[in-house]
Amino acid sequence: MTSLELHLPYAPMDDPQAPELARRRRRLGAMAIVAGLLVSTVVGAAVLPVPYVAMRPGSVRPVTEQVLVEGTPSYPPEHSIAYTTVSVGGTTLLEALAGWLDDDVDVFPEEVIRGDRDAEENRRYNAQLMDTSKLVAVAVALRHLGYEGVAVHTSGAVVRQIGEGSPAAAVLELDDVIVAVDGQPVDEPDEVGRLLQPGGPGADHVLTVERPPGSGTTLEVTVGTVAAPDDPQRAIIGIAPEDRLAGADLPVDVLIDSGTVGGPSAGLAFTLAVLDVLTPGELTGGHRVAATGTIGLDGTIGPVGGAVQKALTVRDEGYEVFLVPTDELDEVRTAIGDDLEVRAVGTLQDALDALASLGGNAGSLAGAAATVT
Repeated sequence: MTSLELHLPYAPMDDPQAPELARRRRRLGAMAIVAGLLVSTVVGAAVLPVPYVAMRPGSVRPVTEQVLVEGTPSYPPEHSIAYTTVSVGGTTLLEALAGWLDDDVDVFPEEVIRGDRDAEENRRYNAQLMDTSKLVAVAVALRHLGYEGVAVHTSGAVVRQIGEGSPAAAVLELDDVIVAVDGQPVDEPDEVGRLLQPGGPGADHVLTVERPPGSGTTLEVTVGTVAAPDDPQRAIIGIAPEDRLAGADLPVDVLIDSGTVGGPSAGLAFTLAVLDVLTPGELTGGHRVAATGTIGLDGTIGPVGGAVQKALTVRDEGYEVFLVPTDELDEVRTAIGDDLEVRAVGTLQDALDALASLGGNAGSLAGAAATVT
């Protein structure tokens, strides 16, 4: 019979300490495995991307020195209105977990920020929003100063919001561009609502929709209307449209250099900066003022994302006053407390009134082009 000899690298079995040594080795081996798994998990969490986006405090950027004017005198102020940014970027698992634990950081699912756009499409989208924001800001400022011949041209209305359960929800998608209603081109500001009125609530309309935006490819969809909650005679389809600007006729050449920053949230700051540069004196009254908020052609100020992160940056950079959209006042004050003077503004006039109360020249701007030019 063949004998089997076992060569053990451990203590011989007749050693009384052998069982204890074996147990120690097993424990050490198990601990090594656990430690390895922990290290692998931490390393993986640090490099593994997850479908979440972190919004962090960004920067505060003076803007009046970025306003370039041709064709009329300009008066660069000593103290510049500033606009604010946030830092938005993809996260690893570890960064997302850290963000959820940090009150200064908001973490969102990627689709909340980007929709169905990839990173490059989202970059182009935000660059387009910035271009539109600057054009509207210049037009609004020139109109406020009394310049004549200011005209804005559109090439459709972008669907920015769709009401849940609304007629539009069944046929439209976010970022669709409505280029015609019942065959009539949407080529003037705020035109979609007017073109939906024939027939009143309950009538059907055919929308010509560009999808995807910028592609030139269109399709037709039929949508019914319902009565507006605040006016039973007004027909709506349940969307929040935004004019897609195609250009403008401006009597003064005004260029705003925004660098690589994208998005629409600097619209209010841009408008105030143009007003400041085109008129003598100081719009801020010598105070350090930052502002955030979109600007509409009618001078209304809309909410923005990341208001808390922007407020934190404004405070940390030593600014005295922060103008924010009315809808975001409570959120900002809760985050900032009494560390920063925050003013809520719903219109351009609200913002000018707030600046006038600081000692600025905002109260004398309306129609100023007649005396400045």
